[in-house]
Amino acid sequence: MKFRNILGKREKVNIDTIQSDFVTLASHQLRTPLSAVKWYTEILLSERYGKLNAKQREYLEEMYRSNERAINLVNDLLDVSRIQEGQIHLEFRPTRVEKVIEEVIDNLETLIRVSKVIINFEIINGPLPEIETDQEKLKRIVVNLLSNSIKYTGAAGKVRLSVERKPNDLLISVEDSGVGISKADYSKIFKKFFRGDNVIKVTPDGTGLGLFIAKSLVEAMDGKIGFESLEGKGTRFFFTLPLTQ
Repeated sequence: MKFRNILGKREKVNIDTIQSDFVTLASHQLRTPLSAVKWYTEILLSERYGKLNAKQREYLEEMYRSNERAINLVNDLLDVSRIQEGQIHLEFRPTRVEKVIEEVIDNLETLIRVSKVIINFEIINGPLPEIETDQEKLKRIVVNLLSNSIKYTGAAGKVRLSVERKPNDLLISVEDSGVGISKADYSKIFKKFFRGDNVIKVTPDGTGLGLFIAKSLVEAMDGKIGFESLEGKGTRFFFTLPLTQ
């Protein structure tokens, strides 16, 4: 039996537009309550208003991790929507890359503490120059790579971030001691919605959008992205940003 596509080209375009607009609207509306939950959970975990017993801390930490997953999902949906519509707007300005990375680490402080992962950050061949790049897009790339490393490394694991000055660009690396990537998955790792089987076993939740978004943003800023990995030993993601635009 054959089915005939009853939608014309114009109708398809209209449906795609409606879907994109709905995703954007819903995502923006979800951001405010999710941010509020994050803020209040962080306050409770800081014990500013009273000590927590072990069970209370356990529940709050799980609430925090679940809320972070929801926030990441909302951000990913917004980013993918913009990418698919060709609406990656870049705002280049003088940027200290090391300061951006330090800010991302500070913003993820609660997630790092809850996950019990050790974070190290170093500068190689410093001091680093200011470069012209989009600070918000750079933050998004580092957040995606760092949160993935934290998520798939586990308690007592280590994550190392570094920025190295090269002749024509800066090399930013995020290296972890986590589950690694299977060789069979190498060619699919930057594809939209892809998640490796070993990763799903560790963390069933996830969109498989973070690396797709990171790659799209790096390339939009005239950089390159890649990775090295051994399954069960860890992964190193790295990307470059040109020194001059």
